[in-house]
Amino acid sequence: MLAADFFPVDCAVTLQRLYCRFVIEVGSRYIHILGVTAHPDGPWTTQQIRNILMDPGNRAAGFRFLPRDRAGQFTASFDAALATAGITAVKIPPGALARTHTPSGSSLPPEPRSPTRC
Repeated sequence: MLAADFFPVDCAVTLQRLYCRFVIEVGSRYIHILGVTAHPDGPWTTQQIRNILMDPGNRAAGFRFLPRDRAGQFTASFDAALATAGITAVKIPPGALARTHTPSGSSLPPEPRSPTRC
């Protein structure tokens, strides 16, 4: 399984925020840095996923799913590029990234502990 997203990088020299596009292979935890841009949009994101799908090692052939968030950079052409490689784009539910789960299955954050564990 693959997972894709962006992470921001604030450049101290240009005082500009850049966005780094990455894909992670969940099983091996191998990270592919696809590109960096100041303005990630749909066509740029689609081209980056096409670039990794054209990898000469044909590593994408072993993947079936790519979970992604519902950001505007992930357009229908992004999903179509994945579909041509036999990969299904799975949109995560809204707010799923904001929830944390405890071992008991609750979505509430755990109660804070005192340093003495009393």
